[in-house]
Amino acid sequence: MRWQNLITLLLGAAVTWPLVAPAQQPDRVWRIAYLSATEVPGDQQEPSGHLIMEAALARLGYVEGKNLVMERRLLSDHIEQVNEAAAELLAQHPDVIVAVNTPDVAAALSVTKTIPIVFVNPADPVASGFIATLARPGGNATGTTGLTIDLIGKRLEMLREIAPGHTRIGFIAIQKGISPALDQTNQIKFDAAAMTAKVLGLTIDWRPLSKLSDVDALFASIMAKGDQALYVVFDPLTIQAQKRIAELAISNKIPAVCEIRDYVVSGCLASYTYRRELNFERAAIFVDKILKGAEPANLPVEQPTEFELVINLTTARALGIAIPPPLLARAAELIE
Repeated sequence: MRWQNLITLLLGAAVTWPLVAPAQQPDRVWRIAYLSATEVPGDQQEPSGHLIMEAALARLGYVEGKNLVMERRLLSDHIEQVNEAAAELLAQHPDVIVAVNTPDVAAALSVTKTIPIVFVNPADPVASGFIATLARPGGNATGTTGLTIDLIGKRLEMLREIAPGHTRIGFIAIQKGISPALDQTNQIKFDAAAMTAKVLGLTIDWRPLSKLSDVDALFASIMAKGDQALYVVFDPLTIQAQKRIAELAISNKIPAVCEIRDYVVSGCLASYTYRRELNFERAAIFVDKILKGAEPANLPVEQPTEFELVINLTTARALGIAIPPPLLARAAELIE
């Protein structure tokens, strides 16, 4: 009787095993597309977002050249090519598209409503129409967001604390008409900045950076208008011009607060933002969940929980500004 039971068990295993094996897909090679209008190929100043994400993917078992193919489009300042790049990536039949910032997400969603999209840093994915709500995205996109709008007021408060007599603020951002997605987001940012400025007793005006990235012409306008301080938006044009913006701000004795740390490394006075590298690491986890069968519509969007104040002390000295001790104590990093 025991032998009969054993034979029955073995026969059952022989029947069921072929049905289980394919589900494990040991030889499956995944294709991930990566789209960023702000990253520069070969940039050595800071670890690129895609490298941070790819290292996180490797820790999860996805290794390029083994079970992973990465298709990347790093556009530098060629934001006008973002829709074309998104279409090129879609033609590679990716399993997931990772779209970094607002124009990247807009471009990815314009070419597909079915391929899962993981976004990393859009300023306001709900207001931009990318998702229904943070808790239930509802479509084919989800990921992490940067709370950029909510941080604008804190940056302006910090600027007033550092330079209380500088009440006329220039808002530096990409000129309108280059990216409809950024036009909408930057208008939301400017409106938020104007609201905070009014409460703080400041005035703020838009100072557009042209597609030619003519920073010298921009500063001629800034000086003519009498701007006393600057708020520099993170976008595909200012990221390319960040060093020149910092140089001219210093030479004209104008303190500038910027949206991300990279600009402070280049000479901007200060930044206050979320730890952006953590968003790229979390993006890898979203990709992993989706490749394992999760639906983007049901994956809540994550908001940052860790923030950092970065101050460039060399720039402060060049500007003749003494950083208030409470800000120095709060700073996560002081750059000399």
